[in-house]
Amino acid sequence: MKNTEISNLKGIIFNLLLLLLFSVRGQDHQATFCPDTDSIICTDFRFPENWKNKTDRKITIPVKIYKTKNPNPSSPIFWLAGGPGQSNLDYNPPMEFLENHDVILVGYRGIDGSVRLDCPEMTKALRGKGKDLLSKASVDNIKYAAKACSDRLLNSGIDLNGYTMEQVLLDIDAVRGHLKIAKLNLLSGSYGTRLAQLYAKYYEEKVDKSVMIGANPPGRFVWEPEVIANKIQYYDELCQNDPYCSSKSKNLYETIDKVLKEMPKTWFFAPIDPGKVKVVTFGMLYHNDSAPKVIGSFLAAAEGDYSGIALMSLAYDHIMPEMMVWGEFLAKGMIDYDSSRNYWEEFTSTTFELGSPMSALCMDIGQMWPVTQPINDFSKLQESNVPTLILNGALDMATPHEIVQKELMPFLSNGELVVFEGLGHVADLLYKSDIKKGIKRYYLSEETSFQTVYDDFSFETKWGFPKIAKISLVSAIIGILLIGFALYKAGRKVLSLRSGSK
Repeated sequence: MKNTEISNLKGIIFNLLLLLLFSVRGQDHQATFCPDTDSIICTDFRFPENWKNKTDRKITIPVKIYKTKNPNPSSPIFWLAGGPGQSNLDYNPPMEFLENHDVILVGYRGIDGSVRLDCPEMTKALRGKGKDLLSKASVDNIKYAAKACSDRLLNSGIDLNGYTMEQVLLDIDAVRGHLKIAKLNLLSGSYGTRLAQLYAKYYEEKVDKSVMIGANPPGRFVWEPEVIANKIQYYDELCQNDPYCSSKSKNLYETIDKVLKEMPKTWFFAPIDPGKVKVVTFGMLYHNDSAPKVIGSFLAAAEGDYSGIALMSLAYDHIMPEMMVWGEFLAKGMIDYDSSRNYWEEFTSTTFELGSPMSALCMDIGQMWPVTQPINDFSKLQESNVPTLILNGALDMATPHEIVQKELMPFLSNGELVVFEGLGHVADLLYKSDIKKGIKRYYLSEETSFQTVYDDFSFETKWGFPKIAKISLVSAIIGILLIGFALYKAGRKVLSLRSGSK
């Protein structure tokens, strides 16, 4: 098959996949109303690029304020999104919150506003080098790409030390001060929960209540292999209690491990990159809608059908490399980097073949990213009296509730952890009606009752990856045959005209 035909096939598969699958002091400030509504105020603040050097140049940080119509509102809610590497301005607060609170979104420096820490060098390198994304050569190539990015940003005059988590906290408090807010509420998810913990630590007297969804304790931007393996064991417990899954696998942990160790290099003509499969597996086990698709692909592969695995490998290139603003990701995410560790060696040489693919891919970049991180103070927890509600899904691979219970809860003297059995990472919880109502009640009264039980997780899925892959393959073959037939007919017509026949 020709390269152009393979390229067309990849495009068809990707389009079908998309179809079927689915974070003041001396500031200059000007407020405008957002288009189409007078209930959202868009405000630009000009802050120092580095708060520790206020004679430095200034950058613009955008802020969105969703206004409540309540004439006597409660303390406003500051939203802190996950990432890092993703915007803090995309959240649309529900009416449940706007009934009693303004909701304020402070843009994350480095991604929102006048400076974006884009790293096209990393975007390119993250597509992999060679046939295994997680090979030493491929991961080293990503490290060198990050170094090239940081060199370019520094040469352009950007002070990379101005884009750490510490600087984001100063932005948040500067906005709070400018708006004359005595006390605020915090609502955060994933990476944003780390910001919420730190804000409550350094500005405790300014926090009314904090709600964290998918909490991330200090040090846990690194995903440890044993934690991932334990969560796979939890999925296996669910599997053995599920008639469909248990009929396919007597030990899901062993099934996944065996497939990863034995998978072929191709499915038909589609290449299978083992590193890309591992990264996609880890990422898609975050959520209760995508996890069954991934697990279904492994169950099928155990029976010799690697179509779903091949589709996962292919999907990586269209999702992962451009998923983040990578400079912003590194500016914050490397706060947990430990120079005494060789993450690639540790996390690709584990007993369980999956290892820790995302940390193996990215964490060694910490040695290349020239930022002075406030590690000591930011890595230590201290007891907090802030009323804190933590909501976690039991399926959450990214921020496991077991870690939250062990490492974070002992420091929250006024904290409560609620675990939802059938749910995963932040998005699984944030938009559930009962959970939104429960958060609303908590902000108003510290009541933590949730009526709905989310325990209907199912391993069966109508549109599993193997099915999508086969439909895509058949569609591509039919398309190629139709194109070939059309070219044949056109060629016959040209030859006929040249020969002068009718």
